[in-house]
Amino acid sequence: MWAEWLEGLRQFLQPLPGWGFIASAPYTFRPFVLLIILACASGVVGVLVNVRCAEFNAESLVHGVFPGIVVGALYGGIDMIVPGAALCACAVIAALVWAGQRSHISEGSTATILTTFFALGVVISLKKGDMSGQLEALMFGRLLDVTDARLAQSVLFCLLAIVIVALTWRGQVITAFDRDTAPVLGVSTLLVDIVLNTAIAAVVVSAASAIGVLLVIGYLVIPGASARLVARTVGWMIPVGIAVGVGGAVLGMHVMNLPVSRPISPQAAVSLSVCAMFGLVLAVRTLYRMCVRALDTGHATQPVAHPIQGVRP
Repeated sequence: MWAEWLEGLRQFLQPLPGWGFIASAPYTFRPFVLLIILACASGVVGVLVNVRCAEFNAESLVHGVFPGIVVGALYGGIDMIVPGAALCACAVIAALVWAGQRSHISEGSTATILTTFFALGVVISLKKGDMSGQLEALMFGRLLDVTDARLAQSVLFCLLAIVIVALTWRGQVITAFDRDTAPVLGVSTLLVDIVLNTAIAAVVVSAASAIGVLLVIGYLVIPGASARLVARTVGWMIPVGIAVGVGGAVLGMHVMNLPVSRPISPQAAVSLSVCAMFGLVLAVRTLYRMCVRALDTGHATQPVAHPIQGVRP
């Protein structure tokens, strides 16, 4: 049912202008759908990563699920990558939440967790035998190898991330801006930490095998950082973050199809396109501020007209 619906959508979009390459074949359309779903999830989760300064936690989860990806790929096949990463993410979440509740050792413990899990994944991969560049593929991903089963799994994990963040949104925002006062307002900081790390892990698990564990961090950090530049409220950061992710996905799909002498890595094209969207948002913000400053300067230099005595305005 899922595969048939996806194929019907592809055939519907194929004749439309601008969809020629993206909808030309299932192996290009499935990655595009994954990137759009990922953009929506990372636009929501990435905002909380930014306002809570949780980039280091996100980096730890990105590298921490690597052993699960390796074990799933080597012992269960390509469709077991996402379940393997999900099981490993549970252990990483527990370790990060434990470290986060102890502020005096938080950063040191997070760095230790990152190094330990990532090194464990490398050791397992090399012990099994790195044939046909398997280690490189797991680190940098293979975007065009997304299957219907992996796409369905990734969509479920992205939806999970969005739902649990939405259910705890008030507590997440309160904790982000005043963690000490949060318990007084009835917010459990432990629950909020568990939910945030689970949402980050869900996004990482859904995208790591396609984009790679070394590049997926961009989807978690850049949309939120871009939104922070132009949005005035946390609520408005979400649509801006989603727009940045979607724009990067569309641009990346077209960049990988450029007629160049050597093929462009799909994962690199998408990641660099998301970075380009950050540069675009930064340029727009800078231009806007320059215009506002110029207008303010112009108003300040204009002579003030004094009303004539006896004449009412």
